[in-house]
Parts: sequence; C-alpha cells; structure tokens
Amino acid sequence: MKIGLKKSLLVLSAAVFFAACTPVAHKEIGEQRNILSSLEGTWKLTKATQVDEAAKAKGFPFKELDITNLFPYTDFKLTLTLNAGAPGTFTTIPGASPKIIKLTSGTWTVDDAQQPKNITLSSGATSEVVTLGGYPVAASNTLKVKVERKEAATGKVVISYSYEFAKQ
Repeated sequence: MKIGLKKSLLVLSAAVFFAACTPVAHKEIGEQRNILSSLEGTWKLTKATQVDEAAKAKGFPFKELDITNLFPYTDFKLTLTLNAGAPGTFTTIPGASPKIIKLTSGTWTVDDAQQPKNITLSSGATSEVVTLGGYPVAASNTLKVKVERKEAATGKVVISYSYEFAKQ
C-alpha cells in the first residue's frame, strides 16, 4: 500500500512539474519598432575606440584605446536618408577627421529590414560594410557602428574601430 501511494505521488508530482513547464505565449508590448526610421538623419561622431583584435583574442589587458581626442574625429558626420521607408542615400562629411568611411556618398542597404546587423554603403562598384553595435531607439539617440580592418593576405580581422554617433 505504501509503495502504491509513493508511486502515485511521484507520478502526480511529475505531471504537475511537466504541466508547469509549458511555454507561455507573450504578446508584443505596443507597436513593433521601425529600426530603419530610427537610422534616418544626420549623425555626428562623438566617440572613437580602437580595438586590437589579436590582443583581445589572447586576453591581454591592453586591448582597447579611446582615440577620440587623438585626431579631430568629432568633425565626422554621416547622413542616412530613407526612400519610401527603405534605405536610400547616404553622405559623409569628414571635415578634419580621418575618413572612417572611405565613401563620400551613394546608397545604403541593410541585411535585414526588421533587425539589421550590417549596413552596406555603396558607391558605384565600391562598397563598405559597417556593423551596427546598437540601435538608436526609444530614449537612446546614439548610433553605434563597428568597422573592421582585415589583413589583405589572410582576411583576418586585425583591428576594429567602434564609433558612437549622436543624432543632430
């Protein structure tokens, strides 16, 4: 009798445990964000950071360096426009800043319109890819992008630059 009662309690507790583990469907709170519209506008560079990727991979303590004040990086401006809600044209104005993006104007596209990771800037046959590090949505008006510099022979990323822009 005791064994039967113990088995019944074990089966009952297992059933309660598995019933409690069923996933719950959560609905979105409010409207879905339009990331592309938040990217539109004129952006001014506010911070530049250089990352030594080899040092980062090896766990060295000195792998990042804030280079914002080494050169007049804050002169750099990037303007992104939309065309009927889709990526349109871009312009860059380096001023006295180093050309962190080599192209001065052209068109831009994203890899995914809902949740973009990469922005491809194109001018004719030349293109440059920047990786988004953060979306400028809600209370944040900061656009974060990352540009990687690769070794020509191996294609290995040697140095990357993280840039933060503020909307003008």
